[in-house]
Amino acid sequence: MKKWKRPDQYLVFICTSIFMSSIAGSRPLVPLYANDLGASHAEIGVIVALFSFLPLFLSIKSGKIIDRIGIKIPIAVSILFGSASMILLSVFTNILGLYVSQVFSGLSQLIFVLAIQAYAGQFLKRKLREHYITLLSIGIAFGSFIGPLIGGFLSDIYSYTYAFLLLGAILFLLLPASFLFKKEKSFLDKPKMQTENSFNLVRISNLRKAIMVSSVILLARETYTAFFPLLAADKGISNAAIGVIIALNAGAGILIHNILPWLSHLFKRNLVMTVSIIISGLIYLFHPLTDNVIGLSLLSFILGFFTGIGQPLSIFMTIESLPSIRMAEGLGLRLMFNKLTQIIGPLSLGAISSSLGMSGVFYLCGALIMVGSMSTHQKKTDRAATSINQSNSKQ
Repeated sequence: MKKWKRPDQYLVFICTSIFMSSIAGSRPLVPLYANDLGASHAEIGVIVALFSFLPLFLSIKSGKIIDRIGIKIPIAVSILFGSASMILLSVFTNILGLYVSQVFSGLSQLIFVLAIQAYAGQFLKRKLREHYITLLSIGIAFGSFIGPLIGGFLSDIYSYTYAFLLLGAILFLLLPASFLFKKEKSFLDKPKMQTENSFNLVRISNLRKAIMVSSVILLARETYTAFFPLLAADKGISNAAIGVIIALNAGAGILIHNILPWLSHLFKRNLVMTVSIIISGLIYLFHPLTDNVIGLSLLSFILGFFTGIGQPLSIFMTIESLPSIRMAEGLGLRLMFNKLTQIIGPLSLGAISSSLGMSGVFYLCGALIMVGSMSTHQKKTDRAATSINQSNSKQ
């Protein structure tokens, strides 16, 4: 079936864009709002880490449930949780409200991302599957571009609570669209399988590599989302300007999707991922040295461009390496490791910032990212993937 004859491709893009605009719009505001409420940098690190707390423990289980029941209900639940998490911030204007909100917001993103990635990865034809994963990635980048712009300007012109309320309302309006997704035959008619330990999937070398790439990229993205607003605020930059700078970071991710196929054709996938991660680490080192909006905007765009390369490649690698009947489960395993990174990173860097300051956080994170790039350049065959597929086919 030709990809342009499928109306659900627009549904995937629109739902992903709106969902991410709301979640991504709120995330840079959270550390700024916490700072405004008098939270220390270490406490802000805890608040940011709470976003990934429940997903760390529920990623695999959520993936198994989505494999079993499909995506309609999970997407609807994710929208309700996400909307509630932001409306909560407009009602309870204190630190406790931030703690509770981030738990629900993180759970919301986990469920949505697992469901929509499973939908994109379900198709039997590789080109169709890649088309939907690309659409999904562009939707994430587009939403992450629009969201910080909306949140930054609203919080500057009106207030943080007004910005959270509007972002929550926008997300709630997406609820009816969640019931428009149709179940594909390949998604429904999966053979029953015996209960297996999800960690057996880590035997697949390409999945291990995809998890490592994704974790390093997530460290770069999470640190930027959590601590760049504080670094910029220390430099005297307004919320609106911070929103624009972060939006440029996401906007670069839209551009990379037009260039990525060309890069993948010219160079080996490992080389592309390794170089992109090294450059991302170098860009981190320049942030504390730059004080003007134009310079920070340029660094943000370059960082977004190179971190934008690794994430879709890691999703491609994950989906291609997984047995079809354990798709969402494997994606959940990948997300579990991502969430572990998103907890350890903000907690440790938030604590370190008390002694090293925000500049020290960026220097340390840049060094860690470059060290992490070494683990992405390895050559192994995926015999484990074949054996797992054969094992599942016998069940």
